Amino acid sequence: MNLSTFIVGLIVFLIFAAIVVRGVKNRRSGKGGCSCGCENCGGSSICHPGKTADR
Repeated sequence: MNLSTFIVGLIVFLIFAAIVVRGVKNRRSGKGGCSCGCENCGGSSICHPGKTADR
């Protein structure tokens, strides 16, 4: 493996890790994953299992 392959692989890994860390952080803070709002979402019980959707 040469140096350029290693650098590109490292960059891809860091981007992937940042996405995963951000998703975990958002999940722990109670934010949903789709960022479109939960007031009329049919899947809000999946994103926020402790809350009930108002219908």
